[in-house]
Amino acid sequence: MKGIDTPQSHKARKRQKLLPREPLAKAVTDSTSIAAVVRHLGLVESQSTRRQVKASIEAQGLCTDHFTGQGHRRGTVSPTRKTAGEILVKLGPNSPRTKTLQLRRALDDRGVAHECALCGLGETWQGRRLVLEVDHVNGDRWDNRLENLRYLCPSCHSQTVTFSRPPSPSHGGT
Repeated sequence: MKGIDTPQSHKARKRQKLLPREPLAKAVTDSTSIAAVVRHLGLVESQSTRRQVKASIEAQGLCTDHFTGQGHRRGTVSPTRKTAGEILVKLGPNSPRTKTLQLRRALDDRGVAHECALCGLGETWQGRRLVLEVDHVNGDRWDNRLENLRYLCPSCHSQTVTFSRPPSPSHGGT
């Protein structure tokens, strides 16, 4: 097919325009990720913008060793994390239950020993790790006050009258 023009099977890639060095260098210094650089520069967040920023950083040889990437919050406390004082309270009738992990952390913060409150068994049994259970002394799983919580080994916990009991009627149970 000589003499007939055909479209190219591939397009020449357009050369990306590099961002100005000064504002980019300041944004890189003040940020911990490519996305943060994009926001710092006030650019529209998109894949092509991130690609342009990354190419500009590499072309200008800017140091990104301080970028944390996906772990940008690693080593910091969550801004929504509840304190022991906020967790160790009696909840209202329509409140969701507090997660066991939060109860354990609150008990740890208050210095409650990691041993069964009834038999004294610690965190190991027959050389293996034993997970102590958080028990609500009065059986009300919405009563998270410190004086109502204790650690029990699974054996002692299963012998309590409040073990695995359905919620009280005041909390939507039967």
